[in-house]
Amino acid sequence: MGPRLHRSSTDRWVGGVCAGMAATLGVDPGLVRLVWIVAGLAVFPLVPIVYVVLWAALPEGHTTPAVRIAEERYARGEIDADELHRIRQDLGVS
Repeated sequence: MGPRLHRSSTDRWVGGVCAGMAATLGVDPGLVRLVWIVAGLAVFPLVPIVYVVLWAALPEGHTTPAVRIAEERYARGEIDADELHRIRQDLGVS
């Protein structure tokens, strides 16, 4: 079973929903944010409501301090996605 859907506790613009979805799907958070923005422009009234519901319903992801630091470094652009994935694997975190 892969990682569970959660909100990111470190990489967030608003509530961490997009970054949590990106971590679950294994894609870049910017891509997920772009999809949400495009969807929001296409069907404006529904997308913000869905986002708020997910924000309230999804648990916040908890990680070890080492993974949290690596995620923060990734969010700042100091390391790339491959390096973040390697750090998570080395620490035994999905």
